[in-house]
Amino acid sequence: MTSADLTTLVPAPAPHGFPGDDHRHELTTTELHDAMARLAAERDWATLSWPELLDALVALGRTDVPLSRLTEGHVDAVRILGEAGAGPVAGAMYGVWASRSHATGLRARRDESCGDDAWVLDGTLRFASGSGVLDRALVPVWLDGSTSVLVDVAVDDWTPDTTMWRTGAMRLSHSHTIHLSDRRVDARQVGPEGWYLGRAGFFPGGVGVAAVWAGLGARLLDLTVAATTSAPPNPTRAPRFGRMRADLAAALALVTTAGHRLETLLADSPRGQAVLAPQELVAQVHDLSTEVRAGVATAVLLLAEEARRIVGPAGLAYDEDLTAALHDTELYLRQQNPDSDAAHLGRWAAS
Repeated sequence: MTSADLTTLVPAPAPHGFPGDDHRHELTTTELHDAMARLAAERDWATLSWPELLDALVALGRTDVPLSRLTEGHVDAVRILGEAGAGPVAGAMYGVWASRSHATGLRARRDESCGDDAWVLDGTLRFASGSGVLDRALVPVWLDGSTSVLVDVAVDDWTPDTTMWRTGAMRLSHSHTIHLSDRRVDARQVGPEGWYLGRAGFFPGGVGVAAVWAGLGARLLDLTVAATTSAPPNPTRAPRFGRMRADLAAALALVTTAGHRLETLLADSPRGQAVLAPQELVAQVHDLSTEVRAGVATAVLLLAEEARRIVGPAGLAYDEDLTAALHDTELYLRQQNPDSDAAHLGRWAAS
């Protein structure tokens, strides 16, 4: 077996070529936007089957951590728009800005004096990945404490607060905070009230993120192999690589199985009609997504710890690609709440 193969059960798809590889840690916002655009143009993301989509997202994750985070957000937005029977603005790079971290989010009211697409937005958005990079975003905005609508809005002139990001990890994802105060915008409503959270594709979108995470595991294994190619022999290395391989195989198997299962579960879900999904289906895909996210996150974090042990202090100090990938991956995976997911998955036995 070579490092290109990595696993036997489910082969990891090859990474994409990376533009600007000689300075990947210092890409400008323009270079990031252009790299996203090239990756976005490689496939008709809105029409891919679930197995095809997840395989493509694994390949993204194996390419680069921050770039895969940004491109997955664009892919998710394009598929959400397709689910609603809408299309993206031509040439625009999108994100999905839906974080409610620490009860943040945007409040909205219509500005009826200026037309149907005129809104006034107020509030704070955290983890607005791609702020300063993207052209547009899909944003759930709240009409009151329990009612939201999804809007498609231009964000290229929204000024991010860059002072709150205090770590070098995921720096190039530009996941900054946005503060808006009575900001008047033109924004297209996507679907009816409550559709974004109640649609069939809401929870499966999390499986797409997990596919990227599995790809990150493949990238870490690639980089760890490269970092130890010329290292002197060490008897602990083979078993650690063996555990990394097993963890990656588990993550890839979860993602691949989920792709086929989602293709079956969602086969009869209407696309292009922006209708709420039956509650039984929502419950099924919620459980499936939670199983996959929890399993993949656990496997990739275990893999990352083995990578740290294999390369030791020298690798962590001197290998910029590996160290950056480790820091980025570990922060990115912390968006998965292991306690909440475990409680959801174990509720059947504890009731």
